Amino acid sequence: MRPGGITDKGEMTPANPVDEGQVQGRVVYLLVLVSLVHFIYPITLQWPGAATIIIYNILYVAMFGIGIWIVGEHRHLRVLTISTAVIYFAFSVLYALEPTNTGRILVTYLALIPFQAAIILVLIRFMFAARRVNRDILFAAVTVYLLLAAIFVPVYGILEVIQPGAIVDNMNSGALVVWQQLIYYSLVTLTTTGYGDILPVSPWARALANAESVIGVLFIAITMARLVGLYSQHED
Repeated sequence: MRPGGITDKGEMTPANPVDEGQVQGRVVYLLVLVSLVHFIYPITLQWPGAATIIIYNILYVAMFGIGIWIVGEHRHLRVLTISTAVIYFAFSVLYALEPTNTGRILVTYLALIPFQAAIILVLIRFMFAARRVNRDILFAAVTVYLLLAAIFVPVYGILEVIQPGAIVDNMNSGALVVWQQLIYYSLVTLTTTGYGDILPVSPWARALANAESVIGVLFIAITMARLVGLYSQHED
């Protein structure tokens, strides 16, 4: 039976089914890398210098590699992830050589957005194409949740570069909010924790924060409904 056909029971099959084999057993590696990048990044504020940039570029090389591996069967997404990876690493090296060059940091931010969006798309399709709950589905759900926070980080970063002061850190008044702080801020916003130490000031920053908060709540609600539904079907 071809994709998009009808089964013997008269049920429609999806036009573009996800190849579960390309996600199963692989997503856990992406989860580990995404967790490392996001949870230890704020600590590196205490380790300024080229060494920190090199360490994170190594982590990003691994993360991009796993991401390309996961989307490998999707030709268009594979082209997108590979091209954005090349652009990101080229400009991240150039940025490391000249950290004050805002044009280079903007390009690195822009390259991350489509890459993360492609991974999120593949994982969500995998979650909703699954027929039963297993550990890969759970790993995928957690990874998508973290990537939702991740995809807002470069968006906030672009806004902060274009409009300095759009986001303010009350602990470092007047200082530019850097990447590590934006990761922390994005995770706090996605989870609706809202400590109030870093605040969106400009209208655009507040609009983005509102959108991220709503997306975070909706994702948890929809994912829980999906997992409970899959579990109930399997039990029946």
